[in-house]
Amino acid sequence: MRKRGAAARMALCGVLAALAVALMFLGGTVPFASIACPVLASLVLIPVYCECGWKWGLLWYAAVAALAALLAPEKEAAVLFVFFGYYPMLRKLIGRLRVRAAAWVVKLVYVNAAVFAAYGLMLYVFHLTAVMEDFAGMGKAMLAVLLVLANVTFVIYDVLIARLEVYYHVRLRPKLHL
Repeated sequence: MRKRGAAARMALCGVLAALAVALMFLGGTVPFASIACPVLASLVLIPVYCECGWKWGLLWYAAVAALAALLAPEKEAAVLFVFFGYYPMLRKLIGRLRVRAAAWVVKLVYVNAAVFAAYGLMLYVFHLTAVMEDFAGMGKAMLAVLLVLANVTFVIYDVLIARLEVYYHVRLRPKLHL
């Protein structure tokens, strides 16, 4: 991480937070976007913690999560960002485990716990009618298939983060002159 002043870090984090919140606003435009937009918004965190460090990354995540919860038209997307938006940084911590199989077990336990917590919160605390209507017509077998698909998608997302971090460091960072 290069040394930079607080003003430069604040400016970078502010611009990237605005980009992430704009992505969260897109969550209400297309039906599948309520899941895709929080994922895209979380990927914006990569340059934040690479350039500014963990503390700024956590502050950035908290600011975007709060703004998304307050302003995003699609509340399902906002809740998903709250539960998954910090994952690129968490992935770095889990990656410190020496045994790769143990790291994957921790990652999969995390994603399943987060999915159950997020949708439990949406269904039983916030009573989001759109989510309730989506789940009302599904049987238990279909919900199990959706959970399996969520795990497969999460594995792809994890691999994507690794590749985007390398791409950022090799291709984008030198061109940005940060």
